[in-house]
Amino acid sequence: MDWLFFVFLGSIIGIFSGFFGIGGGIILTPLLLLFGFPPAVVIGTSLMLSLGTSLGGAWAHFRMKNIHWSYVLIINIAGIVGTQLAVPLMLFLEERQLAEITISLCYIFLLGFFASSMLIPQTKRKPLIQNSPNKLIAVFIGLGAGFISAMLGVSGGFFLVPMLISLLRFAPKKAVGTSLASVIFIVFAGFISYSVQTPVNFGLGLLLIIGTLIGSPVGAKMTAFYSEKTMRTLLGSLYIVIIFSVIANLLQWQEVGLAVISCFTVLFFFLSLRILILQRVKQHS
Repeated sequence: MDWLFFVFLGSIIGIFSGFFGIGGGIILTPLLLLFGFPPAVVIGTSLMLSLGTSLGGAWAHFRMKNIHWSYVLIINIAGIVGTQLAVPLMLFLEERQLAEITISLCYIFLLGFFASSMLIPQTKRKPLIQNSPNKLIAVFIGLGAGFISAMLGVSGGFFLVPMLISLLRFAPKKAVGTSLASVIFIVFAGFISYSVQTPVNFGLGLLLIIGTLIGSPVGAKMTAFYSEKTMRTLLGSLYIVIIFSVIANLLQWQEVGLAVISCFTVLFFFLSLRILILQRVKQHS
């Protein structure tokens, strides 16, 4: 029955991916580390999952017209360069048994920064302006996303979404859609680089992808029921939850880390069910 569990796990990750535009790897990587998988295997398998979630989520957001295509091309090209810089560094750290601690510290630092950017009240944002300085910023955002993607085994969406919102003034729903479309080739480049040099659990990855293809469109559609402020708060809260799970893993408290992630998941779906019920009541009143 393990296959059923991993399909179910993939569907939950897919819902979060489609809703937050984060690709799925940011959740899977800490989970697989909690389950005791080696870091190099975790990253390759996580990138395989992220490719599936990004495709499913991007298609859903394409249909909802939530993608700025001019930025997608720039971020993709810069991101592919970033992945090729990160892979040799990650393999070097793996050989010296420094990979897991490096991944964990990167998660704590980056997610702490992005959680604060999501949760601390922002001044009124100016509308998106299509000009060359913004495109130059997009190049650096793409480089960062690619490097982080290959370094941590994630799509880079958890980096892209806050950057698009804070630096390029994207609305959250547009940031999610643009992020998912942008990371497809970034993740593919990183996955290919790892798969030819390290083992990848293709069976596990395939089961997770099947689940995420079910969950991603559901998560994308759920964004229609939430305000921008609520989405920012939930994303920041998710980042904090993942930080706690990473710290728990470093302290060898794997059960605590899994419990924290499980509690957030239950609360998220409870809130979603409540909002859906209220929407239906309004429609029939």
